[in-house]
Amino acid sequence: MKKTLLLATILTLGATTMAYAGPHGCPCGGPQGGAPFGPPPCGMHKPNCQRPPKVNLDKKLKLTDDQKAKAKEQRMQTREQMEPIMNAIRTKHEQKELIKRSKDITTEAKVEQIEKLNNQINALNKQARDLRLKNERDFESLLTTKQKKELDKIKADRKKEMAKRMSKKSAPKKK
Repeated sequence: MKKTLLLATILTLGATTMAYAGPHGCPCGGPQGGAPFGPPPCGMHKPNCQRPPKVNLDKKLKLTDDQKAKAKEQRMQTREQMEPIMNAIRTKHEQKELIKRSKDITTEAKVEQIEKLNNQINALNKQARDLRLKNERDFESLLTTKQKKELDKIKADRKKEMAKRMSKKSAPKKK
C-alpha cells in the first residue's frame, strides 16, 4: 500500500514538473510560464486566443540589402543602449518588492520609498520610450517615399486591428 501511494505521488510530481518545465510559447503572446506564483500556463489566461499575423517588414517594404544592414545596425545600437535601462527598471521593481515585504520599515516609510522608486521607474520608462521612438525615426529615415507610404499603411492597419480588439475587451458582457 505504501509503495503504491509513494509511486502515485512520484508520478504526479513528475507529470506536473514536466508540464511546467517546458517552454509554453502562447500563440497570442499572452502570459506564459506556470510557476506556482507566476503567470498561468499558456491557454489559461485567455481561451481560444489567436495572435495576429506577424508582419515581415523586410518583405512588405521590399527593403534593399543595404537598408536591411543599416536597419540591423541601428537595432543593435538601440539594443545596447536599452539594456542598462531595462536592467535598472528590473532592479527598481525588485527593490519595490523587497520594501513591500520588509517588516522593519513603517508603512509611511514604505509608501515614501515606493513612491520614490515609482518616480525613478517612470523616468526610466520615458528614457526607454524616447529611445524606441528615436530608433523608429532612424529606421524611417532609411526608407524611400514609397516605402514610407507602405509603412504608414501598415501602421494604420495595426491601429485599426488594435482598436477592434480593444473594443471587444471593453464591450459589456451579456448575462
